[in-house]
Amino acid sequence: MKDRILNAGSFFNKKDIQGHVKNHVTHVKSKKAASEVFHDDNGDVRRAELFGKNLIEKLLKNTGGKEVAGIRIYYGHAPEDNDGNIKNGGKLRPRLFLVPVDENGNDIDIDSSSLKDDPSGGGVGGGLPCPQACNEQ
Repeated sequence: MKDRILNAGSFFNKKDIQGHVKNHVTHVKSKKAASEVFHDDNGDVRRAELFGKNLIEKLLKNTGGKEVAGIRIYYGHAPEDNDGNIKNGGKLRPRLFLVPVDENGNDIDIDSSSLKDDPSGGGVGGGLPCPQACNEQ
């Protein structure tokens, strides 16, 4: 379990993140009540998403030498399977995407040269969503 938590999430390219953010805006605008945005068909509420320390460290180290002043967290809606994994063809669900930001508030494209899955800018997403992967308190 510790390894799963430390490595939770994956890199996404800028185009995919922008598409998921656009899906979120469209979804929110189509709802009559804000509470509908985070409910699924079963009435479960998306409460959180966990990103592992290892993934966050990789994100911060791959900024092409640019200093990171913060992390912007984008709301998105991405297709996912029943286990909460982002997969094409799944049902759209609320997701979070983390992108490094410089001191002027501009998104920093990440340097994909040292990352095997070549995300072409962007950031990280695909953390462990709650309620699928969270311990009830």
